[in-house]
Amino acid sequence: MSKQDIWLRILKERQRQDTKFGSQRKLTQQEWLTILVEEVGEVAESILEGDIPNYPVELIQVAAVCVAAIECWESNKVVRDEEAG
Repeated sequence: MSKQDIWLRILKERQRQDTKFGSQRKLTQQEWLTILVEEVGEVAESILEGDIPNYPVELIQVAAVCVAAIECWESNKVVRDEEAG
């Protein structure tokens, strides 16, 4: 699988997440961390249970959650800057 294929899978997963949870989620850093740790736990579970086919699926979900957290952070940056100034 090429890097481009991986990025496309991450983008597809982000689209799935937005469809499922909404694209305008405004979560705190703590909430994003909770979601991320839960997803990393699913990666660990796939390793410990020997679920090799699910391993890359879970890693894609971790990457997509990271992207979502960054998107949320960046979209709220203007508000944070206004509050600071």
